[in-house]
Amino acid sequence: MAKPRIHIRKILMAIVWLLAGISLVVVLVAAIQKTNDANCTGANIKISGTNEYIFLDKGDVWKLIGATGSKSFKGKPVAGFDLRSMEEKLRKNSWVSKAELFFDQDKVLQIRIQEREPVARVFTAGGNSVYLDSAGKYLPLAPGKPPVKLPVFTGMPEKINSAKSADSTLLAAVKGIAHVLATDSFWMAQITQVNLNADKTFDMVPLIGNHIIQFGDGSDYTGKFQKLGVFYKEVLTQTGFDYYQAINVQFDRQVIGVKGSTISTSVDKKIVWGSFADTPLLVNSNNKTLAVTESPISQSDRKTSLNPSPVQTKVLRQPKAVMKKNNKHN
Repeated sequence: MAKPRIHIRKILMAIVWLLAGISLVVVLVAAIQKTNDANCTGANIKISGTNEYIFLDKGDVWKLIGATGSKSFKGKPVAGFDLRSMEEKLRKNSWVSKAELFFDQDKVLQIRIQEREPVARVFTAGGNSVYLDSAGKYLPLAPGKPPVKLPVFTGMPEKINSAKSADSTLLAAVKGIAHVLATDSFWMAQITQVNLNADKTFDMVPLIGNHIIQFGDGSDYTGKFQKLGVFYKEVLTQTGFDYYQAINVQFDRQVIGVKGSTISTSVDKKIVWGSFADTPLLVNSNNKTLAVTESPISQSDRKTSLNPSPVQTKVLRQPKAVMKKNNKHN
């Protein structure tokens, strides 16, 4: 029986790789030991956020980690820093989303903070006021910090949990509406507050005009704002902004105008004397026909609260007449 041949080359290669691995471990251990024996040369803080507003400044960060500034750490052994504990202290602050601490090659302690981004100012049903951030978390107000101009929502629940389905749906609606308001200068100026009703629908209070915008739930918020924009441009510019008591945009491809009996301007009078007061109007938005229906109410039934009574469904779905506009809109 032939004896197995020993491959000298393979053995030599295995020995070389083993020695290289041992050398690498020795170098790493020496580098770590050298780093631990080194002293901190300073500290640097970098706070990332939207840059539009700052709720957490460098002074706040120094206090959170028990220091008065970079000099507090200079000269101290690197091995004496408990970076994980310092990160935990920073994360306990409501405005800190992420915190990371590390030493760079020059032994400078780098402190990286990611600040939370508020998207709305919230007033709860119990009267408390907080901010809502992009992650759906309530954040406390920051005393001493400059005020922030954000969309305002009222009637929100005292506590909210994004892990719950109902709360998650509500948060998505609030963030979606808030995003449209914050990114559109006209709506940001026109909508002074958005009220959450008990049935989880939204009413909006405009700055100009004696009407309430009945927005419905948070679905298709972009389309609803588009319909509302068409109504403002094609109807309210002709009637005046006080002509309607309520404007309902929650139904598909139509806007419901609930009209009071008070006539306050010459434009109003001209339209009432014509046929418009008794005739719904159709306007075109993105090549889709948008029905604008009037629902007149008496002055005695006119409400001024933030939660006007909804228009009856059968009245809304059965307009008396329809008139199409032939001219094209820009």
